[in-house]
Amino acid sequence: MLSLICIDEQGKALCRKRYKSALGVTNTPNSSRTASEAVRDVIERDAAIRSSLARSLINTRALARQIQVATNERFSFDALVAAIRRYPIKERITKANTVASVILRLGLKNKLVEVTIQNEPGTPVLLSKFSEQVDYGRGEMLTIISGVRNALIIIDSSNLDKLRRIIPKKCVLSVIHNLAAVIVTFDTELAIKTSGLIAAITTEIAIEEISIIDFVPGFEEAYVIIDQKDAVRAYQALERLSAA
Repeated sequence: MLSLICIDEQGKALCRKRYKSALGVTNTPNSSRTASEAVRDVIERDAAIRSSLARSLINTRALARQIQVATNERFSFDALVAAIRRYPIKERITKANTVASVILRLGLKNKLVEVTIQNEPGTPVLLSKFSEQVDYGRGEMLTIISGVRNALIIIDSSNLDKLRRIIPKKCVLSVIHNLAAVIVTFDTELAIKTSGLIAAITTEIAIEEISIIDFVPGFEEAYVIIDQKDAVRAYQALERLSAA
């Protein structure tokens, strides 16, 4: 049984210092934030808490007090207890376990750039020419998403000059530097039968308050494109999801 008790002001301060980071609770003022939202964020950030709640191994009142202390007592104790008891833990655990079984492995690749170019009649030929210069044997990346008017290209930053020598400057609309990709590899047979898979992945990233620059879905792999500074946190978030 997990039980955390904080009695006096000194104890409260100690708990804030020790648990605020672990709980992922911030003190940013937000008048619209509710006790239910605070509880949801804490539970969904921590697979250990989810598992313990599902197995009745955690003291609900102790968890409520822990959240209350970490949030500088912005929410009443009773409201937090009620929110924890209302949280659909069994449904969430079932979904998390289903998603975890679909994810075979995770990878992380940094030093990427995203280039948006105009999609003109000659663009496919130019991109085909550039593709021949990408060293896939060394793990270099080339992902192309082609729309009606524009094409989006994600490549290693080391290959940016090669692309610029092939694509006319007037066709380059934007370049975003310092990106990374969390690469999620699926069990394809399970993935095709699992609803909400992409939503589960993006939700885990959103809980960490990480902006997704782009999401590239695929039958066997999906690429979550984020700022390089957020790469480790994004990877860890999906690692927790895959281990749920």
